[in-house]
Amino acid sequence: LVTVFTAFVQIGVWVLTPVGVFLALRFHARVALPLLLVYMISYLDDAEINVANKVRTWPSFSKGFWLFTFFRRFYRQHVHVPVGFKETQVILALHPHGCMADYRVILDGQLIELIPSLAGKIRWLAASVLFRLPIVRELTLWTGCVDARRSVAESVLQHGLSIGVLPGGEAEQLRTTHGTESVYLRKRFGFVKLAIRFGVPLVPAYVFGCVDLYYTSTACFALRTALVRKLGVCVPVCYGTWGVPMAPLPVPINVVIGQPLRVTRNPTPSDEEVAAVLEQYICALKALFDANKATYGYAERELLIT
Repeated sequence: LVTVFTAFVQIGVWVLTPVGVFLALRFHARVALPLLLVYMISYLDDAEINVANKVRTWPSFSKGFWLFTFFRRFYRQHVHVPVGFKETQVILALHPHGCMADYRVILDGQLIELIPSLAGKIRWLAASVLFRLPIVRELTLWTGCVDARRSVAESVLQHGLSIGVLPGGEAEQLRTTHGTESVYLRKRFGFVKLAIRFGVPLVPAYVFGCVDLYYTSTACFALRTALVRKLGVCVPVCYGTWGVPMAPLPVPINVVIGQPLRVTRNPTPSDEEVAAVLEQYICALKALFDANKATYGYAERELLIT
């Protein structure tokens, strides 16, 4: 029943919310329309791109919202931070993305306690489409997200803040296969180039259990791939307990954060320099995975990096 409730919450956020808005406008326009007009003031304020002047991050919400607390217990999500981690500005990269990236939303509140030096100072790069969906927009902003475009990421670092990113993005999300530890990384130069340009350490993190939360399907794969390429929108087809869509399986989640990979600052790095640092990062991620996989029950698995 708990997994079904979890599925209901996720479906409610992604599907029922926009349907509810439409129905409210259709059948109760006199009440809904004025409320919608008020909401539009917030909806159109560009908080997702105006890092300096439109701060909508809500640390106490990320940390204490009852639904997030419930999900942390349900997913048995634990975060493991290196001893003595005191970095004040980093680019924290999470792998793999997974079908739904459920862990990211509830991770923000956990990091507030576990890494005080970064508390309230991480801005997560999120797909633009998330800021176009009512309710999803608010949840995304309140949990520290900003638009993933390059100019916004640069502004984040210029203001001395840290970046959180899921480098695999929609392409990796689409390729998620139950039980397969795979990351899409070898062509992801953007976050590495940012680190070099601003001289900010890269911190790899691996999320054990992420690819086991849902069974996946290749239904309409060509169409969904086209949506990712043309619109940057991924439509995951996943299911879990009792075959219910978006009902996660009872798999514990362990987010293991690695040691910082320090880079030499260069405002105009060459392609060769970026590629070399990316290769170092890939080696660090692979080492992090291999060093911890047995601890969290995945000793027999190998990490595929494409």
